[in-house]
Amino acid sequence: MKKTQLASLALLLALAAWGGLHLMPHAKQSAPQGGRTMLSIYTTGQATTPQMPLWKALAEGDLSFAPDIHYWKNLDDLRGTLLAGKGDIWVGHIDGFAQAAMRGTPIRLVCVTGWKKFFILTSRPDIRTFDDIVRLPEGAEIATAPPHSPAVAVLHSLEGVGLPRFNYAPYEAKQLALKAMRGDTDLLLLPEPLVTALLAKAPNLRVVASVEEEYGRMTGREPLLPMAGIAVNTKTLALHPGLDDRLAAAMRKQEQPLLDDPESGLATLPLEFEQFIEPEIVRASLARDIIRVRSAAESESMIREYLSMVFPECVGPDGIIPLPDDFFGGSR
Repeated sequence: MKKTQLASLALLLALAAWGGLHLMPHAKQSAPQGGRTMLSIYTTGQATTPQMPLWKALAEGDLSFAPDIHYWKNLDDLRGTLLAGKGDIWVGHIDGFAQAAMRGTPIRLVCVTGWKKFFILTSRPDIRTFDDIVRLPEGAEIATAPPHSPAVAVLHSLEGVGLPRFNYAPYEAKQLALKAMRGDTDLLLLPEPLVTALLAKAPNLRVVASVEEEYGRMTGREPLLPMAGIAVNTKTLALHPGLDDRLAAAMRKQEQPLLDDPESGLATLPLEFEQFIEPEIVRASLARDIIRVRSAAESESMIREYLSMVFPECVGPDGIIPLPDDFFGGSR
């Protein structure tokens, strides 16, 4: 087998979950000891830093419940899980949580934990910085993964401040990775840790820009965007009052230790994560990621601004996304 075929196979395995291959439909921990309360957590094996504070808090005993772990396989699966009200605690995308809330899901956003996820990669020698991208002609193609990437909405919002209107071509991650390795596409928009996984297999690619940093530079705002976090089922809160506050406090407590030693968070991720993505890839991705835990209430203005980019059609006459009053959890 040729080296390129071997590399393609290795990357396909690393990206299986990104591509929607359901490796582990319902992976669970063993039964809890000591009669602890068990709460179901629906998460993904592809998000790393956004959930490290949660798993580290659980590993260190800052949270008293035992996790019953389930994995959603793609964004459509997450939406279906949320709309069905399945689960007690959810790890996922802020826009997915908000969309579910607007459709009646009993959900409260506890914390924002994913702030810097999307990057632009290229193999083109004429593109070295984001300014080179700004100079590209209208209609130039940027290949994106996963489909319905919120980063596309962010870049569309920058068209009013000088970014050309590009053609964003959506692909499943494994499909786009193979195109990039064959040299069939040379300008890509991807999230971590997919960025690191692809760079390891396609050395002709390099990172030229962070979407969040360029958003901050072109708008004068903070170079971060509230993209992922932790939410709870409000029906679960009725049975376990104060769970949202305990979650927020426990995860906030882990922020500084994780900033000091990000690898300590890797050690507390569920063992099943290794079946989604190699630990070495996760470790390398930390160089471009960021550890930051903020309550939803504390981040409300940033969340609303972000959602107005992702769901412009939902912005009311008053300029506000109509979310339930109790959607934003935590203290300000």
